[in-house]
Amino acid sequence: MPLNREALEKYAFERIDFEDEYDVLKTDCDIIEFLLDNCEITLEKENYFFVNVNCKNVLNKVYMTRFKKYSLDRFDKSLMPGREVFAYTGYADLGHTNVKWEDVISLGIYGLKNRIISYSEKYSTDDKKQRFYSNTLRVYEAALRFIKRASKKAYECGKNEMAINLEFLSENSPSTLYQAMQTSIIYYTLQQLFEGTHLRTLGRLDTIFYPFYDKTKKEETYKLLKEFFWEIDRFCATANIPFALGGTNTNGMSKINELSYMILDTYMNENTSNIKMHLLCSKNTEDDIIKQALGSVRLGKNSIVFMSDEKVIESLVKIKAERDDATNYHVVGCYECGADGEITCSCNARVNLPKALEYALTGGIDIVSGEKIGLDKKYELTSFENLCLEFTHQLEYLCNCAIRSTDYYEESYKNVHAAPIMSATYTSALEKGGDLYCDYSAKYNNSSLNALGLATAVDSLCAIQKLVFEDETYSLDEFVNILKSNWDNNEPLRLLIKNKFPKFGTANKKVDKIAQNIVNVLSNLINGRPNKKGGIYRLGLFSIDWRWEFGEKLGASADGRKKGEPISQNTSATFGADKEGATSHLISVASLDTSNTPNGTIIDIDLHSSAVQGENGLNALISSLKTYFELGGFAVHYNVLDTNVLKDAKLNPEKYPNLQVRLCGWNVLFSTLSDKEKDEFIARSVR
Repeated sequence: MPLNREALEKYAFERIDFEDEYDVLKTDCDIIEFLLDNCEITLEKENYFFVNVNCKNVLNKVYMTRFKKYSLDRFDKSLMPGREVFAYTGYADLGHTNVKWEDVISLGIYGLKNRIISYSEKYSTDDKKQRFYSNTLRVYEAALRFIKRASKKAYECGKNEMAINLEFLSENSPSTLYQAMQTSIIYYTLQQLFEGTHLRTLGRLDTIFYPFYDKTKKEETYKLLKEFFWEIDRFCATANIPFALGGTNTNGMSKINELSYMILDTYMNENTSNIKMHLLCSKNTEDDIIKQALGSVRLGKNSIVFMSDEKVIESLVKIKAERDDATNYHVVGCYECGADGEITCSCNARVNLPKALEYALTGGIDIVSGEKIGLDKKYELTSFENLCLEFTHQLEYLCNCAIRSTDYYEESYKNVHAAPIMSATYTSALEKGGDLYCDYSAKYNNSSLNALGLATAVDSLCAIQKLVFEDETYSLDEFVNILKSNWDNNEPLRLLIKNKFPKFGTANKKVDKIAQNIVNVLSNLINGRPNKKGGIYRLGLFSIDWRWEFGEKLGASADGRKKGEPISQNTSATFGADKEGATSHLISVASLDTSNTPNGTIIDIDLHSSAVQGENGLNALISSLKTYFELGGFAVHYNVLDTNVLKDAKLNPEKYPNLQVRLCGWNVLFSTLSDKEKDEFIARSVR
């Protein structure tokens, strides 16, 4: 008899074991097996591939409770003030995972179970490994029982096609495109809803589905793709559910195939709002698919990130990933990449770059809170060079604090979380006979630190350089007092700096050099630094929507920004500062050595719809994208905005039910934004 949500949670919470020697793998396998055997199964009319269940987030609540005991209660309280003002943060990241999708789809759940048995037989005398195999095997056996229950439910609801194929998959590997897609959704359900380890990509769909594609059945393929897109859209995954297309093989040849175009075509023709795509571009990527994708962007179907295959691979090899693993990288979440065999914990630590500059100016005193967060001054600020040295001094300290904070969480994994469903897809876990989390069995067990607000920090340094050290209009103390007052009685000066001073994103080589130096300093501080899992830290430069909360606790900055306003987004120019146009903006960002940002970086390009009209407009888009990648760019995504449409959509949302904008790393319906966010997009559209 299936159990309701309350009964499932009761069973799980009774097994949150706080004994120091308990085995989290066995405990979590007990819980997952119980959920698989006892959850309620329902079917909606629109379900085409799989069922719905009532156990979402049960395991998430369990491991969050454990984190409180094993991380927060043992946390160094001296780190809390800096976290509270968003000078830095550091957490666990169980939410940006990938699996070996090629194996999941080719083997299916049934084949993955049999592979566990093979490894168990191979290492039959190794008791330590047998612990992993036996626990993981019973979870997969429970998963197959669950699939049979789902098949029975589908029969009861008259969903015969679904039922027949589920029954087949409970005893076989996939053999048709329908079954391959069904397996993708089954696996996503198992890991996301039962295990509680958030799955943040469906893999390179054109590659993993291509072996099942029958070229003689194009019409049927389009129908399946349409149903697949709508079913994954109904997941309503946080920040959209991503997948990738393209990339290259180990010989550098494009992996774009006929199915790539069909997938992109389906995306363009369906009004989904919870799906996003990574197009992996190399110098050998076919021009026509890039043209098709940019044509989609121009029409408002812009949930597409264009990524440089060469730059991603270079960045992963630089942190010691094997070349083949780097070539077969995955992209999780918004635009974060990991080598084949890597757990991509891409959202661990964060550092506020403008805060580091604030502390350089104040001797570690936080302007908003008044607390001493940073360090005492190490250098006399008698020159711009010394200011940059002091900025680096404070930045290193904030990075150290962010990493210490993250380490507290990650060293507790052995008591907090196991991922048997996910682990069985990793050959390293099977070879080592250990779980990815509680046993740290990934081939690349890395962590991350993202530096936020690059353009805000760069523009602020440039303003101080000009106003204080070059023009000598103000002394440094005078200018710092103006910042502390939040520009009180100095509005003309603020507007002068904001609108007329040199800015990052305008292809100003002097300004760009400052940005380049900051990225190089960060790379030396972060990349390759050991973590607590036997891996290393990786640097990223994306901010997504964190820029709002990091700006709220930041005093006025020297670039003309007021206290509490958002900091700059990702590696983009401050909104409104890219006055020299998109090409100059792309040149500035491409000047950064993004081989030093393996955790990901991206530029946000806003274009007015009038700038991309017609064949010439589309060709200009294509040319600028290729130039950006040739200059060394990592990734880019676009908003094509129409000021009048956005203004009308704010006043009359019912007229624009499908109007989407690219928020930062995902798309949202314009109608769901706050008025503050809508106003920002309207301002960004004015060119």
